[in-house]
Amino acid sequence: MIAKVPGYTRAVGIAIMMEHPVPGQGGRHRQTLSYGQPPALNLSPRQALAREVKDVRNIYYRQRLYTPQIRQSLQQLIKLNKIYWSRIFNKGDK
Repeated sequence: MIAKVPGYTRAVGIAIMMEHPVPGQGGRHRQTLSYGQPPALNLSPRQALAREVKDVRNIYYRQRLYTPQIRQSLQQLIKLNKIYWSRIFNKGDK
């Protein structure tokens, strides 16, 4: 499969830890829209990042666990992606 972002692999991706509420039973990561799914290659990198962040935020909202720390972690996730992958997160990429 040809990657949409040259040089991107899971090994170089930027992520946050979504702890498991009950050990051995999965957790919040399994609740994400993208869990176990192939990448949405019809979306731009900016759209994909926005969708993933919104999805994670909504999971924490539903569980009444959306705190300033979670908000800060998501903001940091966005910032790091924009720094590390600056060539694909330019303003012209919609």
